[in-house]
Amino acid sequence: MDAIKKKMQMLKLDKENALDRAEQAEADKKAAEDRSKQLEDELVSLQKKLKATEDELDKYSEALKDAQEKLELAEKKATDVSAHTYCLPHLLPLWPIWGHHRAKEQW
Repeated sequence: MDAIKKKMQMLKLDKENALDRAEQAEADKKAAEDRSKQLEDELVSLQKKLKATEDELDKYSEALKDAQEKLELAEKKATDVSAHTYCLPHLLPLWPIWGHHRAKEQW
């Protein structure tokens, strides 16, 4: 009879330990699910920030491209003006001849 009581106490203790482990496992599962949800929310937030940063990068890349095109055009105009300015002093002495000749052609 004592052996049966001891066996019953051992089984009861095993059951309580199993229930404690089950409760702990359930709590661990809930904590893991909460952490997973938190990480998923953080991932969504980071993806939104990444998208906004990529959009901003595209915007500034386009602005940079436009600015570079304008700079190239301005440099080309400056080169053209510089070339004309360089030739002008050489042509000015010819102006009275050429200008007089051009004036006759217009009339």
